[in-house]
Amino acid sequence: MTVFGSAVVDADTARVAAESATQEAKAQLGGARPRLAVCFASSGYADFGFIPGVVSSALGGVAVVGGTAGGCVIGPDGISARGVSVVVVGGDDIEAKSVSVRLRSTTLLEIVPAAESLAVAADEAALRGLGHFTCLVFAPGAGADGEALVAAVRKGVGPRVQLAGGLTGNEQTFEGTRVFADGEVRGDCAVLTGLFSRKPLGVAARHGFRAIGVPRRVTRSDGQWLVELDGRPAFEVWVEDVRSAGGQVPEGRARDVALFLANHYEIGVLDNSRSEELVRCPLDIRDDGAVLLAGSVGEGRRTRVMAAPRVDIFAASIRAATTASEAAGSAVSGALVLPCTSRMMTLGADFARENAAIARALRAPLGGACVYGEIARSQRDTDAFHNATTVILAFPA
Repeated sequence: MTVFGSAVVDADTARVAAESATQEAKAQLGGARPRLAVCFASSGYADFGFIPGVVSSALGGVAVVGGTAGGCVIGPDGISARGVSVVVVGGDDIEAKSVSVRLRSTTLLEIVPAAESLAVAADEAALRGLGHFTCLVFAPGAGADGEALVAAVRKGVGPRVQLAGGLTGNEQTFEGTRVFADGEVRGDCAVLTGLFSRKPLGVAARHGFRAIGVPRRVTRSDGQWLVELDGRPAFEVWVEDVRSAGGQVPEGRARDVALFLANHYEIGVLDNSRSEELVRCPLDIRDDGAVLLAGSVGEGRRTRVMAAPRVDIFAASIRAATTASEAAGSAVSGALVLPCTSRMMTLGADFARENAAIARALRAPLGGACVYGEIARSQRDTDAFHNATTVILAFPA
């Protein structure tokens, strides 16, 4: 059986919050052995660096992954703007192995050997009856190309392995994003965790955005920088399409404008094979009109500006919950939920309602945090790195 516990605690110090949340989550395991802790926390605590050590010690030395939260943390009772969220997964039907990799290149191919080591561990676990393999991935939201990250992970673990995770945030800024790795707080590495289970875990991601702009072709890109659409500066075309659809784009600093677009008008990458178009979030805008995206979009790809009415955002979250629940089996013990920070900004006060609706659909407790880029891939999916989605990783009972 796989068991799940989660808690969020807001206290004066990170030590107290982490200790209390861990004990609450551990108590929900009913005496089962903890296998992994996924922890997210507000970065404003003066003693933030003690969190992974406190959580691991309280659980008998299990690995702690996660990192800084991108605007809020999530627990079984809802969302909190401040605090420490701890999810503990345990039981005899699941095992976990974590490895960390220092990020040194733009291609991130240094991740491949670590991912390969998890594939070897998965083969060994399969001999013990744990035949299902899901790879949980976290990396700092600043400085990592999500597309390159998941490409390197998939190269190492194999094309059919399920993926889940995200790029960590930091209170709605792009400064100081961190992950928990090897008992420390790190800003320069990715953490990969192999989850080996007797039953399949359920993975799903949905956003609810609809195309509102005309199709455009990427005529020039440079890594994460979208430079030109249809031979013109990307930002110029983006704004033109927003205004043609009746939207308004505010004046101001480049990052403020990018944040507005991220919350209201993302760019979609067209592909008829997907149930939802892949969307990309703008992070910054250069003076020449190039737009920095959370994940690279190659030259020649077709795009359209996207927008999402609130009703569609809610419906997408329910679809993700239902899909993840069905993949995990008849009963779910709990779910790790990783929504994009932009959803919190778009929905405002209604964001809490979205998480409550997910919990009702799953009939299980939640834990997690907002992130800056979402990683999700079931065995049937073609894409693995997303923006503007809610990712759900459902654990079977």
